[in-house]
Amino acid sequence: MRAVRAVRAVQAVVARVPAAALLRTPAARVGFAALPVLSLGLLCPVPSLVLALRRRTRADWCAFAAFSAVLAAWTAELALTPVDTHGALFGLDLLLIALSTAAAATHAWRAWPRRPAGE
Repeated sequence: MRAVRAVRAVQAVVARVPAAALLRTPAARVGFAALPVLSLGLLCPVPSLVLALRRRTRADWCAFAAFSAVLAAWTAELALTPVDTHGALFGLDLLLIALSTAAAATHAWRAWPRRPAGE
């Protein structure tokens, strides 16, 4: 019974807070920045897609397109690369993995809207 009351109390608080304010919380920012790293780059375009859908600016859509292209290149490289890679192919694999994880996480961290000082 206490758990039900606690859930209802949390739901009441969340219902009063607008969705835009919830997305500006530090937890949302950390979560969207960690998403590309935790998925090993497979979900790298998701934070950029959320930003592009919220802001609707050309720069955000270009970032989404860039991370989608990186994901497509990484997937194609994964499908076409033999098991034992050396030299340039190995370097290309590392570059695509780094772009799809570290670059996407850094972009999500830097571009995500912060909470204004007054809130």
